[in-house]
Amino acid sequence: MSTDSARVLGVGTVALDSVQTPHGSVADVPGGSALYFGAAARHFTDVALAGVVGEDFPEATLDTLAGVGIDVSAIQRGPGESLRWKVRYGADLTERETLESNREVALQAAPSIPVELRRPAAVFLGSTSPAIQRAVLENIDGGLVVLDTMTHWIEDCREELVELLARVDVLLLNQEEAMLLGKSAVPPLAAATLRALGPKWVVIKRGAAGAMAFGPSVDISVPAHRIASLVDPTGAGDAFAGGFVATLARSSSVGTSSVRRALWAGVVMGALAVTSFSLDALMEADGAEVFRRAGV
Repeated sequence: MSTDSARVLGVGTVALDSVQTPHGSVADVPGGSALYFGAAARHFTDVALAGVVGEDFPEATLDTLAGVGIDVSAIQRGPGESLRWKVRYGADLTERETLESNREVALQAAPSIPVELRRPAAVFLGSTSPAIQRAVLENIDGGLVVLDTMTHWIEDCREELVELLARVDVLLLNQEEAMLLGKSAVPPLAAATLRALGPKWVVIKRGAAGAMAFGPSVDISVPAHRIASLVDPTGAGDAFAGGFVATLARSSSVGTSSVRRALWAGVVMGALAVTSFSLDALMEADGAEVFRRAGV
């Protein structure tokens, strides 16, 4: 894939996860918001990823991503440790306990964006520090801006995050995050508060209940995509983002019909992600089958 054809740029964490669920466990497998996003987005359009890893991150993982057409040229390696996360999920996979994390000492910095990747059709700012998201955005020239966040950043960096929202076209959150940042347990009210801060669209990911989008004078809701089995919920939201953003980037405009199509692609990719550990299901999926399910 040439860098000129990279229609979507995904920026976020690149991590090594260790996950325990009732279905088994894995250790030091590829994870992080950027990788889940890219593994999903690649089914719909050309995608490039940007992030920072340490000396311990396996080169073979980057080679595997490149082998399926993902541009990893902007994933940079530096001295220090990669981000690692060890988690255990409860019996119903809705509750999780973080067992270990090196977040405080892991290598975390804003990746430098090569000149040839600075004009994407869309950029996804995955869940990471608002300071890193802002630094990346300073180097992007045009294109749709989609931002994801999480409770940690809302609680610890609210002011910085709110300032950044003025430059965002689409804000992605789950229900808990929307309630926390939008200060309401009622999705339309939370979305209205959030849209007043800058984003034209607010998308609320609802897991097994599907997803909702709130835009100019319109609310859209789609159900979740049915799956045979839930193995590991890690990365579902970032896989949703991959399908959503990549599909929206292929549209000539952002409106009710294009957002609805993007939501369908998002719920399909989020559902696919949870049927395996790590990126396995997203990497092994048949492209034609993905398009059939997403209806795009």
